Amino acid sequence: MKNVIRILMVCLCCAILFGCGYSFTSRGESIDKRIQKVYVESFENRTAQAEVENYLRTAFINQFIQNSRFKIAQSAEAADAVVRGKILNFNTSPLSYLKNDLAAEERATIIMEVTFQDNENGKIIWSSKNITGTVDYALSEDINYLPTARKQALIKVANDLAEKAFNLMMSGF
Repeated sequence: MKNVIRILMVCLCCAILFGCGYSFTSRGESIDKRIQKVYVESFENRTAQAEVENYLRTAFINQFIQNSRFKIAQSAEAADAVVRGKILNFNTSPLSYLKNDLAAEERATIIMEVTFQDNENGKIIWSSKNITGTVDYALSEDINYLPTARKQALIKVANDLAEKAFNLMMSGF
């Protein structure tokens, strides 16, 4: 009898744990099922930092590719929904200094706005006017390596921002 009770308790715990509807990643249940093809437009860059818009667009495309529900459309006309974005601000600030007063580490911050819009009816599915991402990165004493370090940092912050925005889109926040 004790074994039967134990088995029932284990089954009950499993049912409660797995039946609650909780999932570790959002899969876009809040988005209309007919939206399957997404086009990511070129982002508008309102900063002086060249190419940051390309890194962000690529990062957003990769997020949609990783989610098996969506396919990437080749044009806005062929898509069910469109992602649009504006890079509002890009800023770097030193975090620490070397003996010769050159920066040893910097923090890059990007502020952007993103909209996910239904192409059929123009309804905005999800939007955020202030998504912020930061990344800290080390600099070399040789200032010739600054562009390389900054480019790697920009790619990292772009990937982080795209993942953050994508997760918010899919969860309906």
